[in-house]
Amino acid sequence: MRNLFSRVLAILAVSVLGAPAIAADTFPVTIEHALGTTTIEAKPERVVTWGWSAQDVVIDLGIAPVGMPFFAYGGGDDGVLPWTEAAIAERGFSMPTVLPNVTEPPLEAIAALAPDVIIAPYSGLTPEEYEVLSNIAPVVAYPGKAWFASWQDVVTLTGAALGLSEEAAGLIAQTEGELKAEVAKYPEAEGAVFANIVNRSDGQVAVRLAGDPRVQLFADVGLVPAPVPDNITPNDTGISYFVSYENFDRIPADLLVSFFNDQKSADDFFGLDLIGLSPLVAKGAYTNLVGEELTMAVSGAVTPVSLRWGFPRVMAEVGRAAAAAKAN
Repeated sequence: MRNLFSRVLAILAVSVLGAPAIAADTFPVTIEHALGTTTIEAKPERVVTWGWSAQDVVIDLGIAPVGMPFFAYGGGDDGVLPWTEAAIAERGFSMPTVLPNVTEPPLEAIAALAPDVIIAPYSGLTPEEYEVLSNIAPVVAYPGKAWFASWQDVVTLTGAALGLSEEAAGLIAQTEGELKAEVAKYPEAEGAVFANIVNRSDGQVAVRLAGDPRVQLFADVGLVPAPVPDNITPNDTGISYFVSYENFDRIPADLLVSFFNDQKSADDFFGLDLIGLSPLVAKGAYTNLVGEELTMAVSGAVTPVSLRWGFPRVMAEVGRAAAAAKAN
């Protein structure tokens, strides 16, 4: 992976200097990931994606996947996320086969598509599933922990698998530029300490820590993840800690960022007496971000496509909350 990211940095440096375009990757391509080493002998033509996010990157890089997962959360009855559907239409692609709505890879359905590669950098593939899928086609899994790749990781690994590392590096640079331009519209948010919270509905709230991709997204554009309060220990995953409703006001942040499936869930949570005791809640320094689609776009299956679709709306709310924090 270190070599992979070094290559991306080198490509970005060449692009900034205005050097001539770099030739497309040559095959075979070998990619290291958490579940092993994958060699792709020839440029893939039939691409299947599994897990979250990769289908968007394949489309953004100009290739129509032949198969992609069903998204029960945010995807509606047909299992297709709205920004993915729009990207497919914009490219003039035919709708890929949407795989069955199951939690484990549907082996027969994937094999029936005769893929040249299976791209799953943001997924929960087990070693056993990886081994079985590898008998169908080369598989590109996640770089470290399951379900823990950043959107940049997803773009980089997908680009490498398709022989489009230069295009992938350009997509990362373009997207990061677009995010920073959006954040610049809200100067109050620059340097603001934020807590990304999730209501567990059991009398506790989970607060995600720096390193979680959903937190890192905002850290990358100038906000500061909230530290762990004194006398609180992160949970076993090391990427969040739990705080009771009684201690909610101890979260050391300037503003709260959270997503809810529907407005009633948001209103019920922030209407709780104990939650209302937080000074941040009292002065409105929290976001009102509601809906499965928006949650998935910016706090779930994050991709350049989903960020173009949802980040402006999210950043407007973050900016409003940051302004409320400083106004009181």
